[in-house]
Amino acid sequence: MSVLPFGPLDGEAWHLCIDMQRLFLEPGEWFCPAGLEILPAIVRLTGHAPDRSAFTRFITPMTAEEAPGRWRHYYKRWSSVTRAEIGDAAMDLHADLQSLAKPGLVFDKATHNGFDSEALAAFLEEQAPSALVLTGIETDVCVLATALSAVDRGIRVVIASDAVASSDSAAHRACLELVYPRFDQQIEQTTCAALLASEWPR
Repeated sequence: MSVLPFGPLDGEAWHLCIDMQRLFLEPGEWFCPAGLEILPAIVRLTGHAPDRSAFTRFITPMTAEEAPGRWRHYYKRWSSVTRAEIGDAAMDLHADLQSLAKPGLVFDKATHNGFDSEALAAFLEEQAPSALVLTGIETDVCVLATALSAVDRGIRVVIASDAVASSDSAAHRACLELVYPRFDQQIEQTTCAALLASEWPR
């Protein structure tokens, strides 16, 4: 779908790019090859609206023992991606996006949901965006969690379907074809190409 059902975006909309980091975009246990396929579209969209593009980073704990609750069990399974094992540099945005990310517009989180970053939640509350355009990874995990949290806050959500990806292609398709359409009054889908062809931001 390229035409938004509830009309074009205005100049108060923001682009929020989810977790396009070396952690997921370089070989390793959490490598998401499909993330590299969507990277050019995200770079184009960010370059088109650099002053209205924000980013999240998923920051793993130093060790599993530092993680709270069930996350401790999770990181015992995925100990290879703790910062003690993989290093802090893996948390960085992909180099193609680091050069585009504006100071103060990169927000760290320790969970799937972008709004669990208190700094991002406060920033978006202050900005009061007319819509959030979501890109990044993974479609069925962090993008989904952030989208549903935005819905709960009454924010119009737009998924750029050619700029989200997952390491599980079936789950990716299920979100785009079945899950997101369940929220058809709150979540819309378009493409980066359509956004770039529109007048946003205007």
